[in-house]
Amino acid sequence: MTMRFNSILDSLEAYVPGEQPRDSKYLKLNTNECPYPPAPAVAEAILRGLREGTLNKYPDPISLDLRSAIAERLDVPIESILVGNGSDEVLRLICHALLWSGETIAMLYPTYVLYRTLAAMFGARCVEVDVSPPDYGIPERAFSVKSQIFFLANPNPPLGTLYPVEVIEEMVRAQPQRLVVVDEAYADFAGSTAISLVKRYPNLAVTRTFSKCYALAGLRVGFVVAAPELISQLYKLKDSYNVNRISQAAALAAWMARDYYAEIVRRICETRGRLVSELRGRGFDVPTSSGNFVFARRQDAASLYRALKERKILVRYFDARLLQDGVRITIGTDDEISALLQAIDELDGRV
Repeated sequence: MTMRFNSILDSLEAYVPGEQPRDSKYLKLNTNECPYPPAPAVAEAILRGLREGTLNKYPDPISLDLRSAIAERLDVPIESILVGNGSDEVLRLICHALLWSGETIAMLYPTYVLYRTLAAMFGARCVEVDVSPPDYGIPERAFSVKSQIFFLANPNPPLGTLYPVEVIEEMVRAQPQRLVVVDEAYADFAGSTAISLVKRYPNLAVTRTFSKCYALAGLRVGFVVAAPELISQLYKLKDSYNVNRISQAAALAAWMARDYYAEIVRRICETRGRLVSELRGRGFDVPTSSGNFVFARRQDAASLYRALKERKILVRYFDARLLQDGVRITIGTDDEISALLQAIDELDGRV
């Protein structure tokens, strides 16, 4: 007997994440991970969880302690928060709740192309609204395009463009029947968030992650802030125990270590400024970025990516429309960025 698969799989293209080499000798500047370790309190929370000997018990299915801490700091009702296995799970749950065959999502382009994959999982179409230099602002068409969901990453990878909260509010107000999902994976590096708008607009959802500035990419924790009406529907779809016991404890410890992570953000933003200046001085076109990465444009981007990889330095190259002339570079430590620049100079014959 031959198995019958969902017909959607025939045309579905899986999202391809950045390379994760098993060789620890690589300098990884390709997946926007934090170059610094988590706060010491995170390690303490993990060890405490192991010592308690409760791994044979299921975790809290609603992540109550973590949600309470998030709600208190963000000044939103706890009923407006759902914690997920990374923000990617939260994004999938939103699509599961609101999309069906023949429905439409919209997004800017370039952006995080997982949105396109998520739409396809549920048989939905994707409308892409291209952004253009020099400022890569939100085109007028984005305000009027008809869709069930509009995904807006802010800051928007791989370029790093930051959109003002006032502009986001205009998008939310433009079509009350459309859900605007603001993906704030990199918002900590921008110092800007749309979460304050959630109380006023039921058609707005804001997603966040612990993978970037909180240095917990390996533990997979994210959350969404939205109207309780939407959150209650997402709870019907999530896995019973979607965030494990250790991840909940680690994320809570990270959330409370505000001073530690404020210093990490400061250092990354400082290094980002240095990298932008150095790359522009070497002839790269580098759009302004508010994330923990930059997009460095040069006509030989593909060959530069390959040459750096041969030297065990990974950056991200996108063989995709509007992106083939650049590489995305994660902001590493100062020493890591110095090693990258040294390699570029050697390849260019400067040293």
